[in-house]
This record gives sequence, structure tokens and C-alpha cells, in this order.
Amino acid sequence: MRIAYNFGIMHTHMLVSGLVLIVLITTMVSVTAAETKNCDIPLIHVTGSGTIKAAPDRVQIEFTVVTKNPDVKAAQKENARKMDMVMSALRNPSKGNLTGQEIGTTSYSISEVYYPDDALKAKYGEDVIIYQVSNTISIETEKIEKVGDIIDLAVVSGANSVNSLQFTLSQEKTAKLRNEALVIAVKKAQTDARTVTAAMGKSLGDVHEVIVDESYQPPVYYNQDSRSFGRAAEALATPIEPGSVEVTARVTAGYKIL
Repeated sequence: MRIAYNFGIMHTHMLVSGLVLIVLITTMVSVTAAETKNCDIPLIHVTGSGTIKAAPDRVQIEFTVVTKNPDVKAAQKENARKMDMVMSALRNPSKGNLTGQEIGTTSYSISEVYYPDDALKAKYGEDVIIYQVSNTISIETEKIEKVGDIIDLAVVSGANSVNSLQFTLSQEKTAKLRNEALVIAVKKAQTDARTVTAAMGKSLGDVHEVIVDESYQPPVYYNQDSRSFGRAAEALATPIEPGSVEVTARVTAGYKIL
């Protein structure tokens, strides 16, 4: 009886295992069939891009006041005096007419001058440790037409380095232009897909998938040596041409081929 009882349990386990195996095989066949069905859809993938050019409506400028002296406290004091002159001139309603929201300090550093030039060596000696104090301010404003005047004013007031100048777009204008660029990108993608399928003797079906890439807005940089700015400030006004800024959007779409 014990042997028959054990055999019954073994037989039951075999039946259950067999049923589980059949269910697993059926499930795998169903999933595979579904995947095969999706993969059998003929698709054409195309990428379209749209670019909109526009005049910038914002400008960002960085100025630095640099002072060097063996006495670090004297260097700090002189740097503060020059920077105060620069800030006062830029905020003066009759000169720069910039608000506190348009001007801000971005960095302040004190470091040793490891490789002094001949002028510093002649002024302070060969073996004297010289310190450099740098104070950088950033200007961001919509006064595009006053860029040249702002640069000249800062240089004349004491700024001895123009680090960067870049023209950009405001967030509102960027969003508007991006929408326009997306429309162009979609139309280009659809046109390319229709042209290719027609050349193949096929028809273009519905959209199967769409991927929208992030748009980018490369700023327009204006690079010029700070000494050139200084010479211009002593003579005529510094000429600045902002040019145009581009906003680009890309769309990748998959269309069914009929």
C-alpha cells in the first residue's frame, strides 16, 4: 500500500508539472507571435530638422578688474576702488543706466602671480612675491543697442578685462521660435518619407512613432582682446554687431509603409 501511495503522489506531481509546462509553452508562443506581428510592420524612419533665425533680445557681458601688488591688502583696496568706479558708472542713470538686477558679482579671487612679466619685475623686483586680486561682474540686459557704450564705459572706469560677450534669446522668445522650428521639422520629415515611399512604389501610412529631440540655442559669441576694447574706448565707440541667433528642433518619425 505504501508503494502504491507514493506512486500516486509521483503521478500527481507529473501531471501538475506537465500542465505548468503546457501553460508556459502556450504563453511563450503567444508573446512570440505578438512580437513577430509587430516586427512584421514595414516602417520607414526619417528625421527632419527646422531652424529659425532671429535677432537676439538679450546680451550677457563679463568684466574683470585685476590688480597686482606685493601687499595683498593694498591690492584688495585698489581693486575695490576700481570696481566701485565701474559699478557706479554702469548704474549711473546718465551713463550706463543699469539696474541692480542687471548687474551682479560672479567671482572674486586672490592668488599668487607665479610668472610675473617684465613690467612687474621692473616695478617690484625679481624675487618679490606678487599677489593678484580679481573681481568679475556679469551684466545681463535687454539693452542690445547700448552694448558698445556699456563696454567703453566699463573699460574707461577701470575694468581691464572683457571676459565674454554673448547674445542670446529670452525664454519666451526661445519657446515661440522652437514651436515654429518643430512645425518645419515635422513637415520635412513627412515630405522625405512620402518621397521615399513613392520612389519604392509604396504608399505612406499613419505615423507609428515620433521622437522629438531637444532643441538647442547656440549663442552668438563676440570675441575680441580686451586691449582692443581699451584702445577703442580711448578713441571712438566700440562697434558691436550682434548678428542672429538660431533655434533648431529635430523630429524623428516612423511611418507605416502600405
